[in-house]
Amino acid sequence: MLLNVQSEYSLLSSTLRINDYIKEAKRLGYDAIGLADNQVLHGALQFYTRANKMGLKPLIGLNLTLIGGIRQDERYPFMLYAKSEAGYHHLIKISRMVENNHIDDLDVWTYLEQQATDLVYISSGRLSEMEQAIIHEDDNHGREIVTYLNQVFGKNHVFMGMTIYPYNKSEVEMLSHFAQANHIQQVAAQLVNSLNVDEAFSLQILEAIKDNETIDHSLRYSKGSNFLFPKETLRSMYVDNGLQEVWDNTEKLVATLNVSIDSSQSYLPKYQAPDNLTSAKYVKALTFKQLDTIGKGQDEIYIQQLNHELQVIDRMGFSDYFLIVWDIIKYCHEKNIRIGPGRGSAAGSLVSYLLQITLVDPIEFDLLFERFLNPERYNMPDIDIDIPDNKRESVLKYIQKRYGREQVAQIVTMGTFGAKASVRDTLRVIGADSDQLKRWSQAIPSDQNQLMTLERAVKESNSLQAIVSESEFNRDIFKAAQTIEGLPRHNSTHAAAVVINDFPLDSIIPVKDRENDLLITQFTMNDVEQMGLLKMDFLGLRNLTILDNIIRNIKTNKNIDILAQDIPMNDFETIKLFQEADTNGVFQFESDGIKDVLKRLKPENFEDIVAVNALYRPGPMKQIDSFIRRKHGKEKIEYVNDVLEPILNTTYGIIVYQEQVMRIVVDMAGFSLGEADILRRAMGKKQVDVMEKEREHFVNGAINKGHTEHAAKEVYNYIYEFSNYGFNRAHAVVYSTLAYQLAYLKANYTEEFYQAILNNGRSQSTSYNHYIQEAKHRLQKLLPLDINKSGAGFNVDEGLRIGFNSVNGVRGELIDHILEDRSQMGTYKSLLNFLQRLPLKLLKAEMISPLIYAGAFDGFGANRATLVHNLSAMIQSVEFSGQNINLFQEMEPKIDWKEDYSLIERLNYEKEALGFTISGHPLDAYKDIIENDPDFINISQALKSPLKKKIKLIAMVQNVKVIRTKKNDLMAFSTIGEEFYSVDVVVFPTIYQKSMQLLKENNILIVEGTVGVDRRENLQIVVDALKPVSEYKNNQKTPQQMNTIRRCFIQIEDFAQDQAKIENVKQLALDNFGPADIILVDRNRRTIQLDSPYTISYSYRVQQQLKEIFGQERVVFK
Repeated sequence: MLLNVQSEYSLLSSTLRINDYIKEAKRLGYDAIGLADNQVLHGALQFYTRANKMGLKPLIGLNLTLIGGIRQDERYPFMLYAKSEAGYHHLIKISRMVENNHIDDLDVWTYLEQQATDLVYISSGRLSEMEQAIIHEDDNHGREIVTYLNQVFGKNHVFMGMTIYPYNKSEVEMLSHFAQANHIQQVAAQLVNSLNVDEAFSLQILEAIKDNETIDHSLRYSKGSNFLFPKETLRSMYVDNGLQEVWDNTEKLVATLNVSIDSSQSYLPKYQAPDNLTSAKYVKALTFKQLDTIGKGQDEIYIQQLNHELQVIDRMGFSDYFLIVWDIIKYCHEKNIRIGPGRGSAAGSLVSYLLQITLVDPIEFDLLFERFLNPERYNMPDIDIDIPDNKRESVLKYIQKRYGREQVAQIVTMGTFGAKASVRDTLRVIGADSDQLKRWSQAIPSDQNQLMTLERAVKESNSLQAIVSESEFNRDIFKAAQTIEGLPRHNSTHAAAVVINDFPLDSIIPVKDRENDLLITQFTMNDVEQMGLLKMDFLGLRNLTILDNIIRNIKTNKNIDILAQDIPMNDFETIKLFQEADTNGVFQFESDGIKDVLKRLKPENFEDIVAVNALYRPGPMKQIDSFIRRKHGKEKIEYVNDVLEPILNTTYGIIVYQEQVMRIVVDMAGFSLGEADILRRAMGKKQVDVMEKEREHFVNGAINKGHTEHAAKEVYNYIYEFSNYGFNRAHAVVYSTLAYQLAYLKANYTEEFYQAILNNGRSQSTSYNHYIQEAKHRLQKLLPLDINKSGAGFNVDEGLRIGFNSVNGVRGELIDHILEDRSQMGTYKSLLNFLQRLPLKLLKAEMISPLIYAGAFDGFGANRATLVHNLSAMIQSVEFSGQNINLFQEMEPKIDWKEDYSLIERLNYEKEALGFTISGHPLDAYKDIIENDPDFINISQALKSPLKKKIKLIAMVQNVKVIRTKKNDLMAFSTIGEEFYSVDVVVFPTIYQKSMQLLKENNILIVEGTVGVDRRENLQIVVDALKPVSEYKNNQKTPQQMNTIRRCFIQIEDFAQDQAKIENVKQLALDNFGPADIILVDRNRRTIQLDSPYTISYSYRVQQQLKEIFGQERVVFK
């Protein structure tokens, strides 16, 4: 009989996993076991269900810490256990109260005083209020407590929990004496929060993590006392201390605790249809009306399918469910909230399509209703809705308002210790340094497709094996980390799941309150569904937000209305974009791996795109190479049986979709689609007993349809072997639809596409900067920040222009003022004019200098170095003069003109302000070398070079990944790049040893190497030598000298006479932006410097073009 038991859900206080606890308790001889976690009931249903399955009696309680019933200056722990289902529901209410920070402990006691039926009180050890009074020899206080508790819970429902330790024998005697004198029954309450004696160190690690403290690593030798004893051992502990009566009392108490949790009910909310219609009739009316709207009202195929689905939905009792989803979708349409094309197998339903829950015609795309809702297997339908991530809160608020605050909740999810996190946190709390943390972390491999555990990691990683075997200390650390691995660390909210009910949820399951937010369940998703509650997924999808914003941008910029569902699915430019794998920003097609598949497969139509989406998954991925070879005629297409050809011909004889398996068994063996779905599920889950039973069913059915037994067995073996590779076609179609829509907009409305992408946020700076570079490349130029033309975000103004939100350190308040002031007072005339129009609270150099560094004031003629140098004086002048114009004119500072920053200085400041560069690239300083020295080529040329060609590049290091070879030598993989192109390089140990100090991010290097390919046959360069770019010497200027070039002098005859040539220079400057100011000098030695936007590159190519216009001797760069 175990009562004071805290599981993994007493977060960071227990290593006891419920499943392990139940199994071990059974083995150790217990027949009844309890669970009393700290304040929560997260594990109650899981514990109750599994204990019953193991033949153990589950006892459900709560561990609480509240102010004393008598003395309210301190808080004391105790346990409450439920005697019945009614008592369990009281625990649900109490747990909700104590988890609410706005509910006082006194309110909880008041509830207990009024409602505490079917609950028993058990003090939980020496820290409880009763025990503290007795231990401190304050018997009067003790008796007051007993009297109060008897009044609250009833005389026979108050128990003193006794704990036995080697050091507390005298306390036990004192407590026993008091209990006998005051007629309090004592029960065994030994704390259990770990499975075995060796987990003490791991428990101390958890406590240290919780308290954000460090502990001495010598504690790893300590042994625990709060672990799971065998039942006989525990009984002997009490009996041997003369406490047989305590054990007997415990057995009597356990006999009275009879909790039941009813999980057999289904709580599907009812939808109130209009005009007294039943839900089924209303669904029918809505869907047939929409069938007419889409022009299919007389199409027999659609009518038959619709009638079939309506009958199945009605028979299974799901009409209300469909109407609830339809109602939410209707709200989205009314509020112009875009929904996704669909998600998962729901897209196979014509009813879903006609209710506009999904946006893909299942008949057109050959999708199967039974894959979604099988009339031969009762399961709740699962309709998931994708909505823009910036609109999800609005939708949830509507649901809460529609069904009531107490009837709607989000679902909790548990964040657990992963393999790396468990090692990292273990090391951190014992005070390990950063080098140790890094060494352990790097030794644990990552796997995006399959959970990486420490058990698996130590088998697969030689480095981790070496670390663990180094010392006893390391072995202890690894063991402790394994103990906490997988335990819940914190709880959070499921990204999509919402539960809806007709009456308050806390009458069924435990929940928690959240301020100004929906309730959240204490049960995780599987337990919520087990309780029969309706769970729906509303996933906030960033890509839908982007799609919505692109379409809005097109309307704003071009006054064109785009309907996503009307986008042509055979657009040449869109298909070309997929063929070239130009899919950054395209949903589900952004990874390097899937881009590689696109390049090799060269999709020719939407079906090919759907196939790529389905194939690029952990199981189906094994078939990609064969699929590509067959598509391109390099591998023969073969069918095990002719019946497979019409089903598999679009996928070149390969099973790509689960629906194909279902079609095969229907066509060849006469299965119903419902039976086919049961077989599909069995194959997917490797249910051998079901598959063997269905084998006989399939063979007999095939024989009845005229096939031979041999042919039937051959086909069954084939689908058995390959069906696990199949993917849900409905899901692939709807998500490929969204991907295609984004790709179409990228191909045809490129400015608006990047405007939406870049305005969507900078949460991932790496991808954000990549989009910046891609936008500059695709659009030829990205317009710089301009104090008079930029908006808050990126906007389209003669091209795509950077917005103020891109500038680091500029507050929203300042941006709002700029936009409002500009709209009211007109454009700014100068930096000084801008400062004059700022309120004093925004007149701060640290807020304005980032705007200067980002180029916002370049259009006013003064260079950035001059503006930064004079900024403080300008601000001081504005502050002193206030709004007095005369005074300001007297105090107006004289501009102290400064030489502008060098290219590298300017770009460094720019990158600091923006996170990226806009007015150039660090490699611009070396363009002259790359373009003029025949020994060098650029990366775009390298990408087209034949294999084994020796090449020499100047490039910037973008990233570096260092690994150890099997011989334990260090080598590196890196990506090097220019402004728009990059290439992967491999640096083998010999070269890496010589140049590891050079191969750092952002270093500019001379790279000599040989063109090769990697395992995927993507081009890479095998490095032969790495050198600092400073080593470059010839008769041209060195790069350091080039960095000082700041002016381009051009001699002309006459400003009026040479106006056409001057316009040519301006255009050349716009096309070849660079650091050099352009200064025109006429025959009378008069000079004009072109405005700041017209600054030019000093590359060899540009110099030659200028000399062709003006003559060899008339162009000089200094």
